[in-house]
Amino acid sequence: MKPLKAAFTPQFIASNQADRATNILTGSNKEVIEAIRNDIREFKKTVEKVIVLWTANTEETVESIPNLQQLDRLIEKDAKIQASVLYAYAALTEGVTYLNGSPQNTLHPAIVELAEKHNACVAGADFKSGQTRFKTAMADFFTGCGIKLSSIVSYNHLGNNDGKNLNESHTFKSKETSKSGVLDDAIAANKELYPNGNDMDHVVVIKYVPFVGDSKRALDEYSSRIFLNGINTISSYNVCEDSLLAVPLMIDMVLLAEFFNRVTIDGKKMGPVLSYLSFFFKAPITNRDEFVVNSFNK
Repeated sequence: MKPLKAAFTPQFIASNQADRATNILTGSNKEVIEAIRNDIREFKKTVEKVIVLWTANTEETVESIPNLQQLDRLIEKDAKIQASVLYAYAALTEGVTYLNGSPQNTLHPAIVELAEKHNACVAGADFKSGQTRFKTAMADFFTGCGIKLSSIVSYNHLGNNDGKNLNESHTFKSKETSKSGVLDDAIAANKELYPNGNDMDHVVVIKYVPFVGDSKRALDEYSSRIFLNGINTISSYNVCEDSLLAVPLMIDMVLLAEFFNRVTIDGKKMGPVLSYLSFFFKAPITNRDEFVVNSFNK
């Protein structure tokens, strides 16, 4: 397989990625979008269904684009736009489902509006695989036992290109935000333990260690106050092949997204956001707030 040329907006990813950018699309925003649309149309000639899944570098989270009119203006004046947004625009304009597997806020309100306009669907963001999936199970365990988590500290080190790209603060911030939000619905569901909302200390650290390659190390420390103000701490240490955890999720998401594309409820298609895919993502967006599902119990 020869990879197709890709959209590339270097401002939104780590500067250490520049030497890898050897097969990129050039031209204006409109020209890049049209090139991606043409690639999608070529795929449509050879397969029954096309779904676009973003698995590329974590980008910087930017100011939200509130509506399609504003996004079209940015494209028209050739403003710097996240590459993931250019892919989303191309896919949705072709009526193709777009799934965002990285933490950045690709799925702006403008993109959801575009999906609705073209009767297409979106879902995301940020694959929830090893450490974070375990964390959601642990949060359910503690809250289900009536034990209030007071502190969670998560430390990771890894040596693949994902780790290299997260080595800079503006890209790491996107990952930190998505990893920190996975406990929100478990906490929101327990007003007895958390009457004031989420007042937990939750810290996420990611370090790049090239030697370990794709073999990611993840350490978590879960601390709670218990009877008579004692402290209970459970620690976990997980070693995993980072990419091998993600690929089965990618396959599941594509299969389920394709299925949901064919489902109608009372004669209406699902979407524009495939809320039922929430559980696969660390920071899911949904059609309505109550549709967010991160908790295992839900």
